Amino acid sequence: MSIAESPHFGENVIRIVKRKIIPFAFILYLFNYMDRVNVGFAALQMNEALNISKTDFGTIASAFFISYLLFQIPANMMLQRLGARRWIGSIIIAWGLVTCLMFFAQNVDHVIGARFLLGVFEAGFFPGMIYYLACWFPAKERARVTSLFMLAIAVSTVIAAPMSGWIVQHVNTPNYEGWRWLFAIEGIPTVLLGVATFFVLADTPKDARWLTPQQSEWLTAELARENTGKTGTQKIGLGTVLGNATLWKLALVYMFIQAASQASNYWLPGQVKQFADGLTDTQVGLIMALPFVCAMFAMPLWGAHSDKTGERKWHAGLPMLLTGVAFVVIASMPSMGMRMFGMVLFGLGILSFYGPYWAIPPSLLSPAGLAVSIAFINSCSSLGGFLANKGLGYVAQSYGSNGVFMVEAVLCVISFLILLTMRVPRVHGTAAE
Repeated sequence: MSIAESPHFGENVIRIVKRKIIPFAFILYLFNYMDRVNVGFAALQMNEALNISKTDFGTIASAFFISYLLFQIPANMMLQRLGARRWIGSIIIAWGLVTCLMFFAQNVDHVIGARFLLGVFEAGFFPGMIYYLACWFPAKERARVTSLFMLAIAVSTVIAAPMSGWIVQHVNTPNYEGWRWLFAIEGIPTVLLGVATFFVLADTPKDARWLTPQQSEWLTAELARENTGKTGTQKIGLGTVLGNATLWKLALVYMFIQAASQASNYWLPGQVKQFADGLTDTQVGLIMALPFVCAMFAMPLWGAHSDKTGERKWHAGLPMLLTGVAFVVIASMPSMGMRMFGMVLFGLGILSFYGPYWAIPPSLLSPAGLAVSIAFINSCSSLGGFLANKGLGYVAQSYGSNGVFMVEAVLCVISFLILLTMRVPRVHGTAAE
């Protein structure tokens, strides 16, 4: 028996790939998420400073999703043409610069324009990274790997929420308020990470200098073996991809749950501010971090359990339902203690579905159209984010923030119900330890 046929050879290869890819991908997503949602903390001062109404803020929140929606599919097509290293590195540098430019915003139009540009450049990152991970990890690893990658959301919130609240409140100069410094302080490191991407990422296992030729050949063969029996691996047209009914169901599930999730990023800090009289911006940041401390433990464990059992549908669906319950508790409970309990439920649910959910598309869709399919799914989430934030601006104006969270709860339940109608096969085999 050759070394490559040894039962531990493949496990060792996967461990090496995890060590080389996941930590850096995690850091990139941490700053991606931080730069996307920091406007919610900036709004604690920015809205008053620039005379931004609730309806205006709904427009600001939705502007990001317009461009994010329009550029998803073109961005993943560019990724396939240029490779992950060059394409992802370039867009990271670009959105970091746009984040820094928010420092100079003078009115609501400047903020809307900057958010639109941020969506243009961030559009290719998340679907590009999901596709990239699918090109490196076998199916039995993907829920755990995706959960570890997306754990950056929880860590970003735990770190960035208190930090952002503290910056907004305390980092002030005579001419520039704290909310302006927030964008500069969080934008500059992003630019530097974009430069580092050109030197760290490898496009395929064959390009990885840190794999031996034997390791590279084994991983390439393993990934090719999984695609055996699926629709051919030749490139297929956009029309063929979008004609897949399964793709549309996956897209609708993700659209509604992401509409709720993304809207909460913008509206939750203001809701937390109302938990008790006299809460400072720093205290709001600390409260925002609490549920995600819980999520940091739950998310990888839930993803690992999905890989261990090979079950995807219920592992993705139950957290969606839990999130809906959390929104109802946050909106309707009179005491701060119960609302804090709702925040914990929110953190556990809103992140735990990601790993199992993103393990589903590669198992159901053609590898030939996977990059475009992932981009389409994520672009539908952007459409949901745009419509939700635009509409919730009017809901907040008429029914207050409690109405916002009741609408978000309904969106979570819709996602759960659509997912229940799908047939998702179990993955055979167990993940490498």
